[in-house]
Amino acid sequence: MRVQDYIVAETKSAAEEIWKYAKAVGDDKVAWSPLDAGRSVLDIARECAQCPIWGVMLITTRSMPEFTEESQAAMKAEMDKLTTVDQCVDLCNENLAKLYEVVANLTDEQLKEEMFLPFSGGRNYTISEIAEYPHWNFDYHQGQIAYIQTLYGDKEMY
Repeated sequence: MRVQDYIVAETKSAAEEIWKYAKAVGDDKVAWSPLDAGRSVLDIARECAQCPIWGVMLITTRSMPEFTEESQAAMKAEMDKLTTVDQCVDLCNENLAKLYEVVANLTDEQLKEEMFLPFSGGRNYTISEIAEYPHWNFDYHQGQIAYIQTLYGDKEMY
């Protein structure tokens, strides 16, 4: 199996898992946040809907977008349009299709290329690591959703 195919397969699996958990949250709890201070499931779902396209942008442009107050406000306005988990799933699937196409068409040599990203103090990331970001992000946030569920009393394993 090619690394590219592995990344796609693992990302698909992680997406299925996070949406299974997010869809199990009732409409009355989807916007609830722990202590009125933590993130809600809907907020997390909005991020997960968008994250595959961030990977596409980084891989295809090989550059970090400039974050201005205007661009961040525009991104927030777009995310706020997503008012249900189902809308987030639909957008995520659209964005994942784009990611899968980009990742599947990467060469082995391209996977080894690096670009600097400023996260956690900044370092060079391989294109392979960037392609894996949505998978990692889904796994991370699935844990958050499961924890939120336990806080409001849902102890089911989905």
